[in-house]
Amino acid sequence: MRILINCLTLLGLITHVMNAAAHHSFAAEFSYELFGTKDGEVVEVHYVNPHTRVFIAVTNENGEKEIWDAQTHAVSMLLRAGWRRDTLKVGERVMLQGNLGLENSRKLWIRTMTLENGTVITPDD
Repeated sequence: MRILINCLTLLGLITHVMNAAAHHSFAAEFSYELFGTKDGEVVEVHYVNPHTRVFIAVTNENGEKEIWDAQTHAVSMLLRAGWRRDTLKVGERVMLQGNLGLENSRKLWIRTMTLENGTVITPDD
């Protein structure tokens, strides 16, 4: 019995460490002070935990395409806010507003998303 308890304790610790390594804090990647807007075409959507990710192709000032990694809340929070797996479609144009990534990274934390049809979605609802 003692061996079983030790094994379960060890498994719990390993699981906890793996989860802690997989998740990161907002401040590690995004600025609380810098906000921006990015308009682009959805190229990929990862509707997964711990953060849903939307990759969009944005045309920069030089006319070149850049891929931006836009992130938002966990799937369960998005479901409560009315998001569904088919809310975003690859090829659709979106306008994203939110906190910009640190060190000029091409990242954005989504605060507001405007779909092609004009629907405005706020993941924090």
